[in-house]
Amino acid sequence: MLFGKKKKVNFKIEGMHCEKCVAKVVEAIKKLGGKADIDLKLGRATVTCPEKLDAAAIVAAVEALGFKCTVL
Repeated sequence: MLFGKKKKVNFKIEGMHCEKCVAKVVEAIKKLGGKADIDLKLGRATVTCPEKLDAAAIVAAVEALGFKCTVL
């Protein structure tokens, strides 16, 4: 559950091919305190997260899984 001020950030994620990939990304973002809604076909994610969470931390977490991630 998210508390305090929240923000939404959109990302382009390349390299996801299946629901298992999506689950890995969702879990990585959840560990940072965010909630991800991912569109596998478009390769896009909308992340709702605490305002203090830097988008660069999300990019780093997703890229650590082997996907290319950029802020839109």
